[in-house]
Amino acid sequence: MNVILFDDHELFSKSLEFALKDKLINFETYSTPKHITEIVQNKQPDLLLMDIHMGDFNGLDVARELLKSFPDLKIVFLSGYDLVEYHNEAIKMGAKGFINKNVSLRDLEYQINLVLGGTTIFPHYDREANPLTEREKEILQLLAKGLKQQEIAEQIRISRRTVNNHIQSINEKFSVNSSLAAIVRGIQLGIIRL
Repeated sequence: MNVILFDDHELFSKSLEFALKDKLINFETYSTPKHITEIVQNKQPDLLLMDIHMGDFNGLDVARELLKSFPDLKIVFLSGYDLVEYHNEAIKMGAKGFINKNVSLRDLEYQINLVLGGTTIFPHYDREANPLTEREKEILQLLAKGLKQQEIAEQIRISRRTVNNHIQSINEKFSVNSSLAAIVRGIQLGIIRL
């Protein structure tokens, strides 16, 4: 089997390559997805493992673009950022799984083999934990950037009152009573990208 890992933490990726070289037929690592399209075209991996945060690159965005060219490619995210929003994005784009980097080597090997065998693997969690609408996510992101309600209203061309209604809705859904608490919760869920 041909497995490729994209991860900018070289010590982690090379350690994994060393640990898995006898367990998988071919395991290669790359520290940047800069030439990922050419690499996938040339190597034709059976499975692509990808980190979420790789320097200037966002693994979710890279994978989304890659799947447009290679819709049958099996992509699994291997990340320490085990957040509900990331799971949702990965599922939506058609990724085959999400594995937390804290997993044991034996479990990682097991899960890789599950995906290679056709199984989709995502952590079990409450899918309703993030019930925000796209507009609410947008407003929460703008709040996190430090914009005031009036500035948000002007930027996305809605009334200040509508912005306030959205903020109240966000607070209710997150069971918090301030915008700051909502921002913190948004970061924890991976809705807000810093």
